[in-house]
Amino acid sequence: MFIVFRCSCGRHLYALKDAKTRTCPCGKRTLLSRVKVLAQAENADAAGEIVRTLQLEGHGMTGFRPAGL
Repeated sequence: MFIVFRCSCGRHLYALKDAKTRTCPCGKRTLLSRVKVLAQAENADAAGEIVRTLQLEGHGMTGFRPAGL
């Protein structure tokens, strides 16, 4: 099972439900126990489709900013 969530930089990501952390390409490491779960998926392909849909929905995300670590 995979969860879909949003990094503080605005990028949507997915990770295994049992994982403890996930590092975003912006450099921020997120504790998965503290994220708001936006969706769940049975496999990585379905999670990837959800992430692509969320990224383009509303924002038309074309770029991301670093987390400012």
